[in-house]
Amino acid sequence: MAEIGGAVVPALRRGPIWFLARGEPGLGRLMETVSLARTIAGAQAPGRIRLLTSAAAAPIARRTCPFPVDEFELERGDDLQQTLIDSRAVQRLLERLARQRPAALVVDGYAFLLPLLRAATGAALVAVANRHDLDNPAHSRGARLLQAALHAPADLIMVGELRRDWRLGRLAGLPALLLPALVRPEALAPPGGAQAPVVAVLGGGSRGDRELERSTAALLGALDRAVAAGQVPSCRVFAGPLAGLGKERYPHLELGLDPTRCLDSMRAAEVVVARAGRSTLAEILALGKRAVVVAAGSDTLRGAEQAANARRAAALSPAVVVLEMARVDEIGVACGWAKGLQAGRWRPGNSRLWTALEAADRRSGRSA
Repeated sequence: MAEIGGAVVPALRRGPIWFLARGEPGLGRLMETVSLARTIAGAQAPGRIRLLTSAAAAPIARRTCPFPVDEFELERGDDLQQTLIDSRAVQRLLERLARQRPAALVVDGYAFLLPLLRAATGAALVAVANRHDLDNPAHSRGARLLQAALHAPADLIMVGELRRDWRLGRLAGLPALLLPALVRPEALAPPGGAQAPVVAVLGGGSRGDRELERSTAALLGALDRAVAAGQVPSCRVFAGPLAGLGKERYPHLELGLDPTRCLDSMRAAEVVVARAGRSTLAEILALGKRAVVVAAGSDTLRGAEQAANARRAAALSPAVVVLEMARVDEIGVACGWAKGLQAGRWRPGNSRLWTALEAADRRSGRSA
């Protein structure tokens, strides 16, 4: 990739566009992609957008967006190379691309597929990346080189962040478009409905990350005790299947079983309790909600990412209270404190997306 963009904007306006989003073990990547697809859809003719995601996430995707949704299920095996070579899902995807020839392909969460997709299609290739994938001081030099090599085939690297404005920059030596994170259109509507005291959004866990699972369990336990003690009147919790959420384990919590209703509950909440995932924090900020944010621990670099996200959210809104995991038993007091704060104003990147994309294309045209 010599520079950003090129013919990305014409391809996105013309379509068809395929969005390929990892939808497990959590829904962060999927929700990020749905927000992007629905923002781009305003410039598209109906039926020109298709979403591909994992089988577990496909039903949620179908209830969250109006586009056709296909399942894309990667096989797993001990031999990574052989599993990829033998993957029927990858083979079928490459065959479909060669046959149907979409104008643009947007990939979120499958960086290792980018070189294969570049070789298989002439479509404009957009990589939606997490800054911590490409620019993390805790990465080894080899890890940074690997990420740069995987992302280099993309025509555009798009990075959503908790920031106030967009800019063109470089990550891992590669040109990137840095945007205020996008949110689903519902997060831009004014709050409505009966108000709920506290709603907790705790993500979907992470396969094999025991420390993250322990952090989530500690947060759930603290919320349950806060409700039992009367510090919090009630708490509705949305958590993924890996969180081990059950009425017998947390008897004082109300279980939000349908993740597609999470945003509606957040809109009505007095206070939102959340881990520090970027997509959830972006919706909290866009809604102008009071919040208590607990950056979860992690066996991986995800812990450093959560801590950075929490700091950024607090810098953008004085109504975001950051509570350290070591003080999680103070969650009830923190919720009471948050109720008295005034939220700051933050605009997600939805309304500025096309302006930023067009600037990226112009820069590419000047450098060609």
